[in-house]
Amino acid sequence: MTKILLLGSVICFQTAFSQVTMSGNKLIKDGQTYKMSQYNDVFKNPEAASHFKKARTNSTVGNVFAGIGGGVLGFGLARAVSGGETKVNINGQTHVVKQDKSTAWTAVGIGAGIVGIGIPFAIAANKNAKKALEIENGDSTAFQPYFKLETAGTGMALSYNF
Repeated sequence: MTKILLLGSVICFQTAFSQVTMSGNKLIKDGQTYKMSQYNDVFKNPEAASHFKKARTNSTVGNVFAGIGGGVLGFGLARAVSGGETKVNINGQTHVVKQDKSTAWTAVGIGAGIVGIGIPFAIAANKNAKKALEIENGDSTAFQPYFKLETAGTGMALSYNF
């Protein structure tokens, strides 16, 4: 009888304290792995599911910007470091034509800018995913102000951060 009660209490506590974690690109709950698209099966709290849905959306937008920006950056960089002279035969005479590399470096700058646009989306995705996990696992997300001692130039300041 005591073995049955002990087993029942262990199972009860195990289901009561199940935690959701992330490992790479997978969600883990009760030892079972789920894909990111199966977040509705993992998150029982609607607020946590909403935050994770925002995280997936932000991640997708960030990945699109990173892919496009990386492609433009790579194309511009390849053109910028490629050979700068081409020999052309016109009417029996050989002419050397130098390529203008300013457009290639412009493409590199535009690609870097597009990648830079995607970075805030990636950061927001990470924040929303962590917040969803905290809400689902019941961690405290309460208001926690704190004091901080800062130095600025030759002076010191005590700031109240909230």
